[in-house]
Amino acid sequence: MKPKNMLMDTMKSGRTALGVWANDPETAELCAHLGFDWIMIDMMFTGMDFHDVQNMIRTCEAAGITPVVRMQTNPWHGYDARIGVDLSRLQGLGAEYVLISHSGLQEINEALEIARDWHRRALWIHPFNSREWEQRTDEMAQATYIIPHVESQGGIDDFDKVLDHPDLKMFFFAMTDLSKVLGGNAKKPDFNSPDLWKLVDRGVKKAQQRGIMVGANTSYAYTLEEMRQRVKRLHDAGMNFIMIQGAQFLFQVAMMEFLPNVRKDLGLV
Repeated sequence: MKPKNMLMDTMKSGRTALGVWANDPETAELCAHLGFDWIMIDMMFTGMDFHDVQNMIRTCEAAGITPVVRMQTNPWHGYDARIGVDLSRLQGLGAEYVLISHSGLQEINEALEIARDWHRRALWIHPFNSREWEQRTDEMAQATYIIPHVESQGGIDDFDKVLDHPDLKMFFFAMTDLSKVLGGNAKKPDFNSPDLWKLVDRGVKKAQQRGIMVGANTSYAYTLEEMRQRVKRLHDAGMNFIMIQGAQFLFQVAMMEFLPNVRKDLGLV
């Protein structure tokens, strides 16, 4: 029996699916308990390896929260043929939702082709009987979601071409680095950048016309109230799924307010 898919169930019901970044089993279980729909497992800027990801996928499925894996890439460095190889391995581990921060259309073309492959946990659970190969292979491809993650100049240059791909089902805006690139490689992100929101609005409109589910992250704000406002703004802009940054970052923001007040209460300041 397939595990619960909170991300897709929530979006198909017409609601916005909410998630955070989390890379350990305890936090994944806590996020499920709190009512989040999905978590992002990050291989891009952490020490997570394939074995770690495999165990995180199993934890999420057991806890009832959808795992989305951001695979290791460097989109600012240019085209990388390793993306296709690593994607094959992630699919083999059971990853159905894979965020790909890409340098251009070629990487997404290759990823969407690889998504048709049948290897899904196949070395420990053979997925077919003698009559099921064609039907089950199609079902596997339909249940796999390659999510282009735009945050590089190459991703911007091929923005419309990626959204026009006939096999694309999901798309994601990386609001931090995307705003920096649009701002001339600025050092500081600007969530409120008019150029950023012009691109977002254009992308959401095209995605809605083509039936593509679209998501984004909140970038970084330093009060929980502002983070909340950003979630609402993304929702109102038409996002189907939103990442409210990392669980650790939200804890950090909460403690920046909480600890000074505790120290004040105790006469430590």
